[in-house]
Amino acid sequence: MFKRPQDLLKRPLSALLRRRLGLSVAAASALAAALITWAADLLPASWTLGWGSQTCRVERINDGDTLQLRCGVKPVKVRLYCIDAPELGQHPWGERSRAHLESITPREVRLVRIDRDQYGRIVGEIYTLGPSPRLLNLEQVAAGQAAVYERFCDNPRYARAKREAKQAKRGIWSRPGEQQTPWRYRQRTH
Repeated sequence: MFKRPQDLLKRPLSALLRRRLGLSVAAASALAAALITWAADLLPASWTLGWGSQTCRVERINDGDTLQLRCGVKPVKVRLYCIDAPELGQHPWGERSRAHLESITPREVRLVRIDRDQYGRIVGEIYTLGPSPRLLNLEQVAAGQAAVYERFCDNPRYARAKREAKQAKRGIWSRPGEQQTPWRYRQRTH
């Protein structure tokens, strides 16, 4: 079953609200959902990283939205959740997107698994390690190096980052073109 990071936090937050505030199950669930949806930016990333995440070594960055990691002894191919970067064939946008992801990705990262795609890749969020982890998926969008894959993403943080990158004409938003919709390019070329 598909679990987004905000869904993973909903049950423990709901239980905490029921215990601390004496709310009914329905009221606590509704309040937890509202808090997660509207106040996601206020929750430190480190609070959610302990659940279902693991530290991995970066082996290779394939393109602007796919990495190969080694988690323990197991190699893992990861498709970044919520984003769609230009394909390498979309010159020069694909190479720029990959180069940007390489420049912001440390040797070790934290992987939060969300789903598995039709190609068997893990769909996940990649965070840097340390006391103030950065979400690399979101940084790709904020830098204008990837579009939001709205078909699979309803997180308002990504929409806000896209809107700001577009207004500032960063990366793929610096001029109109198919680099802004990699999914259309793939449909046309495959």
